[in-house]
Amino acid sequence: MLNAKANQFSLSPEGMILWQSKPENPLPGEPVARVVKGEHALRPGLEVLDNPLTDGIDRESLKNTLTLWLNTHIGNVLEPLVFLGIQQGAADSDPVQAICKTLYDSLGIAPREVLEDEISKLDAEQRAVVRSKKIKLGPILVFIPLLNKPAAVRLRGLLWSIDRERPLPAPVPADGIVSMAIDEASADRDFFRAVGYPLYAGRAVRIDMLDRVINSIYDQAEKGKFNAKHQMAEWLGCSIESLYKILEAMGHVKIYDPAEDPAKQVSPEPTQAEAVPEPETSSEPQMSVPASEQPTEATTTVETKPELAVFRLKRGKAFATGRPNDKRRPFVRKNEGAESKAQDDEHEGRKHDKRSRDFSGEKGGRPPGRSNEKFSSDRKNKKKSGGKDFRRDKDSDRADDQREARVISFEVKRKDEDSPFAILQKLKAKADE
Repeated sequence: MLNAKANQFSLSPEGMILWQSKPENPLPGEPVARVVKGEHALRPGLEVLDNPLTDGIDRESLKNTLTLWLNTHIGNVLEPLVFLGIQQGAADSDPVQAICKTLYDSLGIAPREVLEDEISKLDAEQRAVVRSKKIKLGPILVFIPLLNKPAAVRLRGLLWSIDRERPLPAPVPADGIVSMAIDEASADRDFFRAVGYPLYAGRAVRIDMLDRVINSIYDQAEKGKFNAKHQMAEWLGCSIESLYKILEAMGHVKIYDPAEDPAKQVSPEPTQAEAVPEPETSSEPQMSVPASEQPTEATTTVETKPELAVFRLKRGKAFATGRPNDKRRPFVRKNEGAESKAQDDEHEGRKHDKRSRDFSGEKGGRPPGRSNEKFSSDRKNKKKSGGKDFRRDKDSDRADDQREARVISFEVKRKDEDSPFAILQKLKAKADE
């Protein structure tokens, strides 16, 4: 057993370390040790069992072998979480380290309101460091999405229950399930949140799907309101009624439900197949028409899903503006109102005025009315002359334009006198005389 391979050991839902004497045997094996509470949930202890499998083996050597396997197993399954604990030791004033420590102690998930002060201190570089650690700063919960895998969920549930000395096996959700109904009166909210299934309205919802619904809500919200979508219920794996309860448990308020509106309760219209009248029969003989030339009509109807309820958006602490040390942009919804649009227009006007001043000629810019070609030639002349500006004033420009006009008119006149038409006119005039 001391020289056994890693795949000969396994961890049972009851917290037992099992040993399989034959590596090729797929069965889990027999228990040789029990995992017990340690100094941390991610650093548990173990006790070697007294049975025929452990008789004759040095207890201390066997305990060290099993402890090494257990720590390696936890590190492989919960790698992003264990990685946060390895890098601890920086100054407590570092918000990144404070976030990592909180997640490490809470098995990879924590309410955002607990970390809001630390999140508000993060600058752009620190946020990039947080992302590199696979941490997602969700609107409600801060979590590590990689820990939503079934193996990680089971192991976190086991370690949490051992650390809190709760009965085993832990009541973890089935592998890969999106949500499930829970009796909130008897359920431990801290346990389900620790395994990545926070409780809302009597359902344990997987955090990644819950976060997807939350992001969809805030993305589509306008003027503090949003519509529930059928896709949200599909993401959460629940009914529309359960979706409404979950949204209300988050703090959103239902303000209008088309299903409860009498004006929306109309009798269903007949389908297209029912609306098509039957052809009239006639005793007169009719010519047969090939099937390929007969007109066809679509008799299938597209099923439209009913409109869902409208909710008033919860504006929590995470989206408040004006907080100290908050370097994020204020949370503004699209179509918020005319006031924000007026401010944007005023800002654009100031930018336009600045551009006009920059190119007014006072700071070396291109004067208005001057072509790019002429402006570039003036800049070249200025560079050749050692910095002297050869740009002319308005009077000299006007004089040059007049001289150019006189030259052009002279050339046109000369061309008219030498043209064949002018010579022909002169000959006609002499003949008339």
